[in-house]
Amino acid sequence: MSKEGQFQVFYKNDQAYLTVYPAAENSLRVYPEDIIGRLKILGIQNVRRHKITQIIEKATGEPEAIAQWTEGKKLGPVISLELAEDNMTAKIAIKPGKQGGEPLSKGMILKFLKNNKVIHGIDNNIINSIVLKNVFNQKVAIAFGTPAINERPAEPMYLFVTDRGKPFKELEYERIDLKELNFIQNCKEGDILAQLAPPIKPVDGKNVLGELLLAERKTAEVKLDAGTGTKLSDDGEKVFAEIEGNVKLINRTVVVEPLVKVENVDYSNGNMDFNGAVDVTGRIADGFILKTKGDIQIGKSVSKVNIQSEGDIILKAGISGNDEGIIECGGNLYARYIESANITCKGNVFVEEAIMHSSIKCGGDIILKGKRAEIFGGRIFASGSIQCKKIGSINEPLTDIFLGLSLENYVKFENLQLLVSEHSKKLDEIEEQIRQIKNALNKNQETNPAQDKLNTALQQLLKESDIRTENLNSNLHKLHELKKNLKIDESSILYAEQQIYGKVHVYFNNIRWDSPAKGCGKTSLIIKKGKLLEK
Repeated sequence: MSKEGQFQVFYKNDQAYLTVYPAAENSLRVYPEDIIGRLKILGIQNVRRHKITQIIEKATGEPEAIAQWTEGKKLGPVISLELAEDNMTAKIAIKPGKQGGEPLSKGMILKFLKNNKVIHGIDNNIINSIVLKNVFNQKVAIAFGTPAINERPAEPMYLFVTDRGKPFKELEYERIDLKELNFIQNCKEGDILAQLAPPIKPVDGKNVLGELLLAERKTAEVKLDAGTGTKLSDDGEKVFAEIEGNVKLINRTVVVEPLVKVENVDYSNGNMDFNGAVDVTGRIADGFILKTKGDIQIGKSVSKVNIQSEGDIILKAGISGNDEGIIECGGNLYARYIESANITCKGNVFVEEAIMHSSIKCGGDIILKGKRAEIFGGRIFASGSIQCKKIGSINEPLTDIFLGLSLENYVKFENLQLLVSEHSKKLDEIEEQIRQIKNALNKNQETNPAQDKLNTALQQLLKESDIRTENLNSNLHKLHELKKNLKIDESSILYAEQQIYGKVHVYFNNIRWDSPAKGCGKTSLIIKKGKLLEK
C-alpha cells in the first residue's frame, strides 16, 4: 500500500517519532493540524508547531524524534516466551501493538530474547519471516538447543539380517509371507560378515539459555566375536566366513553353520542327523526322522514325520500329522498350518492359517495372523500369550487352552497327570483280575494244581496292586504339591479377535473359563491379582 502523502507517529526508545512521506502530484498533502490532532489523541505534549511544519516541508520519509514519550512503550507489540522443560526449545507469541506503538522489528525480538536469557540457537531466518509477514497470536519456535553427541565406541555392524525369521512382512488380509523370512542366509567362504563401525567422538551441547550439556564419555571396549565357521581379521575389525553355510548371530557371536540342501528326505538318502542347518526344498516322507543342531527349512507339506531341531523350524506348507507327526523345536516354529500333530516348541509359534486337533506345548507366544487365524480341537499350551481370530468351530470340537505356566512346569504337570491316569487304569484292571481269581477260588475249595496256580497269580497281583497303589499315591502327592506351588504369569493373555465357539475351556493353572454354550464374540482373557477378567 502506497504511503505517499501520509504520516506516521510512533514510539521508539522512550521518544515519539514523526515520519512524513513525500506527496505525489495531485495527492492530498499533510497539514500540521492533522499531526497535532493525532498527538493529542496519543497524549504526546510539548511539541512545537514550528518543528512539525519543518518536518512536513522536508517530507523525507525518514523518522525524526519530536518529544519524550515514555508512555508510548505500552502501545507496542507484547511478546511472551515459552521454554520447553529441558530448555532445548524456545517459542514466542506476539500480540500486535496499538496505533502509535513501536513497529515490530527484528531488533525488538532479539532484545526480548536477550532480556529473557535466550542466547543460543536463535534462528534469524524465522525472526525475519515473523517481522516480514507480521505473524501475530501464534506460538512460533524461534530458538533451538544443540543436543550433546554422546561418545560411542566402535560398534559391531552386521552385514546380514540378525533379526531372522520374524514374520512382520505381511501380505493382503494380514497373511504372513513365509517366503521372505530371511530364514536361511547363505554365505560363501571369504565373505565379510561383520565389521566395526567407526567410533563417534563426544561433542558437548548447549540449551537455548546457553547452559552447557556435557556429552557422555564411554571408555568400554567393544569387539567383534567370531564363532564357529568364522575368523577374525588381524586388526579385530572384521569377521570373515571360513566355510560356506548359514550365517546367524547367537548371543552377539557371528557363526556359520554348515548348510545341507537336499530335495527330499526319503529312501534315497534315509534319516538325517546333522550338526548344522538343513534346507529341504521338497518333502519328508512318512516315517523318516530329521534331526539337526541348526535350523530346518522345509518346502512342502509333511505328515507322519519326526522333526527335531535345536534351532528354528520353518514349514512353508505346514504339517498334517495324522496324530503321528512329531516336531521338537528349540527355537521358533513357523508354519502355514498345523493339523493333528504333536509339537513341543521352546520359542514362539507363528501360524498363518489354522491349528487343528493338535497337541502343542509352547514356551513363548502362539500367534496366528492370517485370513483364517483359527484354533480348534486339541490341547494347546503357551507359557506366554495366544492371539488369533477364532477359537473352536461351529462343530464344537473340545478345545482345551492352557496359559501362563513355564513350559518346564507344564510338562511336569502333564506327565504327572498321565502317570496318575496310567496307574489308576492299571489298578482298575488288576482289581478286576483279583476279583475274578477270588471268585474262581471260592467256587472250587478242593486243593489241586489249578488252584495252586490261581493262588500264585493272586499273590502276584496283590503285590503289583500294592506297588501300583504306592506309585499312584506318590504321584498324586507330587501333583498336589506342584499345583500348590505353581505361579501364573499375569502378563499372559488370550485374545480372540472375532469369536470363541462352544466347548472351549481355558485354564490359567487352576482357574478355568468355559465358553458360553452359544459361544461369544471378540474376547480377551487376562489374570489380574489372581482373578480372571474377561473383556
